[in-house]
Amino acid sequence: LMFRAGTSAGGAVGDVRLDRPGRLPTLSVELEQRFAQVTRIALSNVPMLVRGETGSGKEVLANAIHEASGRRGPFVAVNCGALPRNLIESELFGHRRGAFSGATEDREGLVRRAHHGTLFLDEIAELPADSQVALLRVLQEGEVRPVGSNTDVRVDVRIVAATHQDLSRRIAAGLFRHDLYGRIAGFEVTMPALRDRREDLGLLIAALLPRICAEPERVTLTLAAARALLAYAWPLNIRELEQTLRTAVALSEGNPIGLEHLPATIRDPSGGTLRPLRASDLELRERLLRLLRDTHGNVAAVGRAMSRAPIQIRRWCDRLQIDLAMFRQ
Repeated sequence: LMFRAGTSAGGAVGDVRLDRPGRLPTLSVELEQRFAQVTRIALSNVPMLVRGETGSGKEVLANAIHEASGRRGPFVAVNCGALPRNLIESELFGHRRGAFSGATEDREGLVRRAHHGTLFLDEIAELPADSQVALLRVLQEGEVRPVGSNTDVRVDVRIVAATHQDLSRRIAAGLFRHDLYGRIAGFEVTMPALRDRREDLGLLIAALLPRICAEPERVTLTLAAARALLAYAWPLNIRELEQTLRTAVALSEGNPIGLEHLPATIRDPSGGTLRPLRASDLELRERLLRLLRDTHGNVAAVGRAMSRAPIQIRRWCDRLQIDLAMFRQ
């Protein structure tokens, strides 16, 4: 844990100050080598597939790939699992006016919006079969055909895809095209869960603080708080860490962050350990986490997506130990 002990103006001796990290901070030699490979691959047009749990930093890595690539176009991110099923192809590939009811004007789509840039397709395993075929055409031919059009449009776009699912199982089940997998997985990289890279906790905190407060260099932690953060299992990964820091910084009001500013689940040594869950519960939990992230914790919207009443969503969250406050930023 890259903490630097010191004193702040008014902080007590033994408070923990945080050093400023780089774009992809890590103290792990293995992960550093992996990031170095990613940087080299980023300079090419090789498609990349990023694997990892929800909240582990897949989009951050994808954005770093875009920045390292030197591509002058925009970085466009889309969660495939959050797109309405009946509008996926329109959202991705665009449409012509009159292509369907409600299409009152031409729309370029996300693929064309990322022209000369990078398109990040999160949760690509959620793409339906028809959309997989259209995406394969983009990768193979560099062309996209808007819905309702007979004309192909040339595009220059780098694809970075991500998933938390086992694509080989989905291929075996006939849910994902093997040829599409071959195209998106030119280079594969896995973002480890936060619990598997505890040595990076200090670096990650320092990387997150500038997004949270105006004077990140003045933020300190007591040793007790630092130990508690290290001991926690972080089931929601970096996303949970960021929300925890936001709350702690607000509560501490410029003083060193102590145990009293952390959630009870982190103060309690057993708080980071989830109760054993059945496979069906794990699948439900993953789906809830994904929808809550996409809706910023809107329980009513999650209920509509799952055809369930909001009270049922709340009951599931309580049973599966999902803290709704983590998503409401």
